[in-house]
Amino acid sequence: MTHLLSKAFLVFGGCMFAAMAHAQTKEVLVPTVFEAGHFYATPTARTGYTPRLIVDTGGAGFGGLYALRRDIVSRLGGTVTTCKLPDFNVNLVGGISFRTGAGLPSVTQPRPCGADAVILDADVGVKAADGMLGAGYLSHFIWTFDYPAKKLLVEPQDWHPDPHAVRVPLSFVHNQNGERGSDFPAVTLMIDGEPVPLLFDTGATAFPTPAGLTAQHIPTVKGEGVTSYIIKSVFEKWHAHHPEWRIIENGDSLIHGTRLIEVPEVTLGTQRVGPVWFTERPDRNFGSERMSLWMGQTVVGAAGANIYGRFRITVDYPHEALWIDPSCQTSDSTYICQHG
Repeated sequence: MTHLLSKAFLVFGGCMFAAMAHAQTKEVLVPTVFEAGHFYATPTARTGYTPRLIVDTGGAGFGGLYALRRDIVSRLGGTVTTCKLPDFNVNLVGGISFRTGAGLPSVTQPRPCGADAVILDADVGVKAADGMLGAGYLSHFIWTFDYPAKKLLVEPQDWHPDPHAVRVPLSFVHNQNGERGSDFPAVTLMIDGEPVPLLFDTGATAFPTPAGLTAQHIPTVKGEGVTSYIIKSVFEKWHAHHPEWRIIENGDSLIHGTRLIEVPEVTLGTQRVGPVWFTERPDRNFGSERMSLWMGQTVVGAAGANIYGRFRITVDYPHEALWIDPSCQTSDSTYICQHG
C-alpha cells in the first residue's frame, strides 16, 4: 500500500483471531475492477452503493475485518461502534450487507464484536479507494489473482494447485505455540545472486513523475500504477555494485526526491522477471520499529505487481505458499494459457 501506517494499523490484534479457511465448495469470482495493475473489489451494498476496496496483501485490518474510510460507512448502511477488546478499544463497523451475488466472501468464524470492518486511521491515505481488503481479511481465504484475465477468485477449502504451478514459500511471524502472529506475508527474491526478503504487497503503488513514467512505461490511472519498494541502504548498495543500472532522480511524487532503480532481472521461485523498477523508500519504513516488527524478520522493501503481474498466481494463506502458473501469462497484451 502507499503508506506504511496503513500496513501497521491494527495488526497487533491479528494473533487473537486465527485465520481459518472458509468452508466454501467451489471457486467464487469476486466483483472487481482492474486498474493499472491493481484489483479493486466492487461489491454492491443493499443500499445500492458500490465501494472501491483495493485488494492489498500489505494493507490494514485484523480478525477477518476489511477496512473502510469513515465517510463511506453510512453509504453502505453501516454503523460505527466502539469495540472493547482485552488490550485496547477500537472503532469498528457493523450492519453492512451486500446484494446477493454481488458481495464479498464471508468470514464465518467469530470476528471481534461481530463487526464487518475497521475504520481506517484518518492519517492513512487511500486516494483511489473507499477502503481496502487488507491482510487481516485476505488471510482467511485462498485467493487467485489472475492478472492476465484481470479476475480475482476465492478458491474452495479443498483447492489444489495446477500441476504446472510453481510453489514459492511465504513466511509469517508465529508465536511459541505455532500460531500466526500477523498476516503480512514475506517472500524472498533472488537479486544479483543474493536473497532479498520483501513484503509480498499487491497494493504497492507508484506515483510516477513525468520522468518516472517515461522511464518505466507503466500504465497508470489518475497518476497511480504499480511498483516494488526497496530501502535506501540496499538501493545504494545496488548502485555501488552496478553503476550501469539505470537510476531516475525524482521518479516518484509521493515522497519528494524519491529515486527509482532499474534491476535487470529478479528471480521469484523459478521465474525470472525483468527488468523490474524499484521505488526508493527510507530504511525506517521497513525497519525493526515499523514493517519488520510485524513480520518476525527483517524485510528490506516490498514485492509489487510489477514483478508477478504477468502471471496467474494464487496466495494460499492456509499453507503459507504463493503458487505461480507460468503457463498462464500475458504476452504483448494477449492472454496465453497453455497447459500440456
